[in-house]
Amino acid sequence: MQKFSCDENLHMYSEAAFRDKRIAISSEFVIEKIVPNLLRTAEDFSAARAALAKIRAAEKFGEYGLAKASELGAANFIAELMFDRNYSQNAGKYFSRRSLANQISERIAAGEAITLAIPALPFKLPSPLKARGSSPDLAEVNFLLQLFEIAYGIDLLYREAQPQIPHACARFTVVSDGRRFNALVGQPDDAVTRYGEQIRWWIDRLGISEYVEVADYRDLLEARLPQELLRDKAGIRDKAEVSYAELMWPVFDPLHPLKSLGLTSLLEPDPEKLNPEGRFSSLLQSLVYTIRYPCLKRVAESAPGPDRSRDLALYRELTGHIFVRYPDAIPCEFDEVLLQAGAGDGLSPGAMESLRQAMLREVWEATILYMAEIKSDRELQREPISTCLPDAFRWTIHAKRGQIALMTPTALGLSVQAWAGTAVFKRSKKGGVKLCALPVVALEGVGSIPVTVQDEHNLFGLGDQPLFYIYPDIAVSSLSGLMDELTGPLVRARAV
Repeated sequence: MQKFSCDENLHMYSEAAFRDKRIAISSEFVIEKIVPNLLRTAEDFSAARAALAKIRAAEKFGEYGLAKASELGAANFIAELMFDRNYSQNAGKYFSRRSLANQISERIAAGEAITLAIPALPFKLPSPLKARGSSPDLAEVNFLLQLFEIAYGIDLLYREAQPQIPHACARFTVVSDGRRFNALVGQPDDAVTRYGEQIRWWIDRLGISEYVEVADYRDLLEARLPQELLRDKAGIRDKAEVSYAELMWPVFDPLHPLKSLGLTSLLEPDPEKLNPEGRFSSLLQSLVYTIRYPCLKRVAESAPGPDRSRDLALYRELTGHIFVRYPDAIPCEFDEVLLQAGAGDGLSPGAMESLRQAMLREVWEATILYMAEIKSDRELQREPISTCLPDAFRWTIHAKRGQIALMTPTALGLSVQAWAGTAVFKRSKKGGVKLCALPVVALEGVGSIPVTVQDEHNLFGLGDQPLFYIYPDIAVSSLSGLMDELTGPLVRARAV
């Protein structure tokens, strides 16, 4: 995000420019044309990958401990599907085909569905550089459809062995961890609740509820994690919070923040061998563009009237400048910052430096709390989600030992999670049209077209937030041209 935030050539739209640039489409067109096309494309892609899984398994029968390809069965084909590079980043690194197939075979022999679980879809990250609102857009729909593809493909292969089963033979459970982290980054509870409700609405609208469901992280743990583990988890978190505070606050220096970050890597209580920068430093740099800053909220409330463009410009300037002090600026008291904001004549260098330091303190504090919460899962005797869902194959959005990392669609060389960006249709390298996610600053900065929904009954919960953008590499000169692009063939492949 730092690259986009500091790129002076990327200009985000003013409210007037946004209104002039956007295209509004009817909710009927979304529901009757775009959604069916997305679902049909996902089904076709899933069926094609399932068929290819059988071919690949036949080429690798030896890795399944078999003497010949004719001994392969549904369990092997399903395992091969999980190894598909369109779905998994790392299955081949942490799993053997033989062990995975053996686990699947046990489920099939018992007539049990193949269940999968992944923590994801917490809330739309509250950064104005990432999205224009807090509701799910087509980026989240794209994520749900990727999970559907995996479950649907497994279902197709499973039914070849057990055609009599009347229900779906595979289901993905998304463990939404929004209420786990929202207080740490300043996202209100009601925004998290609305986000979850809209995700469930999309699952129903897509008609994939047999294959994809959502469970709340806190509700799941409170209902299924043994009380002893819940107490241990809380104890680990509290102890880690104290430990990180004692280690990290003494080296905090807002005048030399990069030096402070360097020191944190030497103080890590549980250093990460593959990340020499350190967990704390990496997380803090990510949270800079994630948290809601209380100090900026106070400034916005003190300013004369709401002005999104003004608030966005201040946010962008300060987040892009957060690790570099304003030269020769003498910080002033925060009351003086608020007085200057209320006057409406801009902020002095001293006020800007005061704000920068305040933001740095807030993100430093958030990082300590976030690290403690993450550690409460990592150091628990049993991984909590797997304990609550013991039969589920554990997936993740980050590569971790013993878990399968989901392949994320890329654009501009970036892998942006649905909730950390904004939906966009753009050209693939081979010229097709694909749906992916990018920060909104990277979209508006190059002239992408925002597409909003005329939604009289607020079904989508978006308001003026775009459902998606059209990247400039897709030439759209009219509404009919846009409709043609979005109802034609779409690219689902993710492997490079």
